[in-house]
Amino acid sequence: MQKNADKRMADHDLKTSILPSVGRPLLCPTLGLVCGLGSLLVSASAQTTTASVTTPSTAQNSDTSTTTSTTSLNGGEKIVVKGHKPAGAVLGDAKAIMQIQSDEIRSYGVDTAADLLTAIAPETRSGRGATGNTPVVLLNGKRISGMQEVNDLPFEAIARVEIFTEEEALRYGYPADERVVNIITVKTFHAVRLRTYGSTSTDGGGDDGVLGASFTKLSGERRINLSARYEAQARLLDSDRGVTPPSASGLYSNAGNVTSVSGGSLDPALDALVGQSVTSAGVPSLTAGQIPTLQDFRAYANAPHVSSNASDYSLQPRTHELRLNGVYADQIFKTVSASFNASYTHSNSESLQGPARGILTLPADSLYSPFSQDTLLYRNYTAVPALQHTAHTDTVHAGLNFNGDVGDWKWNSTESFDRSTSSTNSQTGLDLSAAQTALTSGLSSFDPFSEVDRNWLNNRFTNRGHTTGTSGKITGLLSGSLFSLPAGDVSTSIAPTGTLTEQNATSLSQGKLQRTHISRDVGTLQIDGDIPIANARKHVLSFLGKLDANINGAISQVSHFGTLGTIGGGVTWEPEPWVQFPFSVTDRTEAPGATDLIAPRIETPNVTTYDYVTGRSVQVTTISGGNRNLQAADRHEISIGTIISPSFLDGARLHVNYVRDRNHNPVMSLPTATAAIEDAFPDRYQRNSDGILDVVDIRPVNALMEKRNEWNATFSFSRPLGKKPEGKGEKHAAGGRYYIVLTQVWRLKDTVQLRSGLPPIDLLNGGTIGGTGGQPRHEVELQGGVFKNGFGFRLVTKWQSATSTLASTHASSLFFSDLATVDTTAFADLGEIPRWQKRRWAKNFRVMMSVSNLFNSRIRARNGLGVTPAGYEPAFLDPLGRTVSISIRKSV
Repeated sequence: MQKNADKRMADHDLKTSILPSVGRPLLCPTLGLVCGLGSLLVSASAQTTTASVTTPSTAQNSDTSTTTSTTSLNGGEKIVVKGHKPAGAVLGDAKAIMQIQSDEIRSYGVDTAADLLTAIAPETRSGRGATGNTPVVLLNGKRISGMQEVNDLPFEAIARVEIFTEEEALRYGYPADERVVNIITVKTFHAVRLRTYGSTSTDGGGDDGVLGASFTKLSGERRINLSARYEAQARLLDSDRGVTPPSASGLYSNAGNVTSVSGGSLDPALDALVGQSVTSAGVPSLTAGQIPTLQDFRAYANAPHVSSNASDYSLQPRTHELRLNGVYADQIFKTVSASFNASYTHSNSESLQGPARGILTLPADSLYSPFSQDTLLYRNYTAVPALQHTAHTDTVHAGLNFNGDVGDWKWNSTESFDRSTSSTNSQTGLDLSAAQTALTSGLSSFDPFSEVDRNWLNNRFTNRGHTTGTSGKITGLLSGSLFSLPAGDVSTSIAPTGTLTEQNATSLSQGKLQRTHISRDVGTLQIDGDIPIANARKHVLSFLGKLDANINGAISQVSHFGTLGTIGGGVTWEPEPWVQFPFSVTDRTEAPGATDLIAPRIETPNVTTYDYVTGRSVQVTTISGGNRNLQAADRHEISIGTIISPSFLDGARLHVNYVRDRNHNPVMSLPTATAAIEDAFPDRYQRNSDGILDVVDIRPVNALMEKRNEWNATFSFSRPLGKKPEGKGEKHAAGGRYYIVLTQVWRLKDTVQLRSGLPPIDLLNGGTIGGTGGQPRHEVELQGGVFKNGFGFRLVTKWQSATSTLASTHASSLFFSDLATVDTTAFADLGEIPRWQKRRWAKNFRVMMSVSNLFNSRIRARNGLGVTPAGYEPAFLDPLGRTVSISIRKSV
């Protein structure tokens, strides 16, 4: 056996010469190459006869070897033994940094592959590139046309999951800033799945409900998955949590406040009466039709009313979402498989943005004016519904995916089409033009200080936005071995991509119609090469163990931005089979997203923010949308890692990674008003005559430089409980399993320099560009779970360190506490409980109960005086708190 194993490692596979047939298209433009790749290789795969005779295709999906016979040049017979990878293995020979087996997947208590990806998100997080990158997802070692292909796969259909480093993404034509998740399915599966889910918060409100159904059938290469899902989320109001938002400004109130049109003194006579200049005053309590006097306003001089209606603000919007998804995949030729995916999503969102409000001009000659000049009356009108913000989105996706082999080379061609439309309507106030006419004309029955008839309040100012986005993408992938070196084969992956994107946006703001349009064409060619340098098993530089090098590069032609490039490389050193040291360097230029460029201008009133300049919470009008003046960003990155799988601790893996990131011209938004940010972008912040922040423009901008250094580590340990029983039908009663996963992020440096000549903002030491302080220096997550005899339990604990934002004075600074949360899930698979194993009704029946944020923990915010500013109460930072959910799932 050992001799055969050595022979498999020493001998090389026979190769058919296919490079001449595919080399010519690589000289063509990118889009031409991609369009021709699919049809060329489908034809070649269907017609090409390989040089050797292989066993049936089932052998290709096993760990066994295949023996072929050929005739050598001297007439003798040469025996070539070819080893095959396990079914669903990824390209290359990279080792997974984590493997999750089927019984461990069961212990997670998840429903679908999408739920599983959410559960393992800490392990798949990449410290490279823009933070928050989602992983590359493969299915059985192959690319997919989109996440819709795998999202609705039931967990029972998943045999195992493998997680790889970012270097594996290069082999599939993706940038090296995303980890790779390979989902491997079972060969045969058939089920109709029904699920209902409901959750609520223990503080009351915030209910959420889901109804779902799916049909899944797997049979070899054939895969059918049809699913429908509907989710409804209830609205949660400020009043449901007993919190009151800060007033919309210093002037709007339920009773009303008056100021002069010019912003100066209301009336010299009132100044003399009070003994000081009076610039604003609250409206006195008057009976309907009562004519006010200056004496009535004396008690409220320079003391405007402040009021907020907690029932007119949403902490959580009301939402509805319907999602339909379908996948069909099959083998269409001997070595070619294809899949088709179509999905549709419709979602609605509705939230309240404060009481209906408006401004009336009170003429000096009005019956109801005691002032010698025109004044402005600011009022909330609570007799009519609050201001609303609504959003409607429809999304359509279609994807076509081909995978095949040509000799020893593998190829993929993927085509996708996406179209989305979104409409937003944001009410900003009441249109009081009719009421103003009545007041100006001297209509005696119209009393501006008493309750105003609803008929005068029917019309509203509404900002409207509509965006339509269409995207078509076609990608190709060709991977295989170029030639052999003593240490192994030199392999390459060539990935051309063509993308056509068109977005149209229309906005109507303050009566001004604005139309924007952008059409973006992107052609990219990425080439990755893997070069073996040392291999102790092949007695090549044995003292180094195993050493592989990687070089990669990409060139993109982006309309409106020109030619952008990426170049990178690295090595992976494996001095012993149980330890690896990956190292990589990447330099790439990134164009801003199309949405960042042309999203419609939307004004949203009554948004709570903390003004670090004045040290107070205020409600402002935010301006969101796109910025056509954005520039491309240039990112330089170094990554050093260690992967350890100690032989003395079976089932354990440790992955530690260090990332150094330097990003020139990063794209970012500026939602917080600090002195540093306002100095850098003074045109983005508007204040009224009293210096109170009134308008914040949060449209994206380019900063000068972002610097980030961090360590991240993942330790996983998984072991079975008991021995797996012999015989058929016992795969789920395998004695159970327990697991522990510990992840941590330690940020060493995180700074942003907004403009040349300005000092950098240290996000780890009192700087911020967000609303809840800077970046936590430390984040830790510990997951653990166990499953045995039909019962499962899962525990997730998270902790992040405290943050702060230092203002010009200690009193105005904000300090945010650390946060520790605990989530628990308990479930029972009734058909696997020993006493119910023979009950038909219990088969594939799961009941699950979860408690999120078990101890109802929330971040606590305090200023330098120890006071929580308005709008920073715990309910604002986390509206739901502790939630309890129950799920019932049945498969037949």
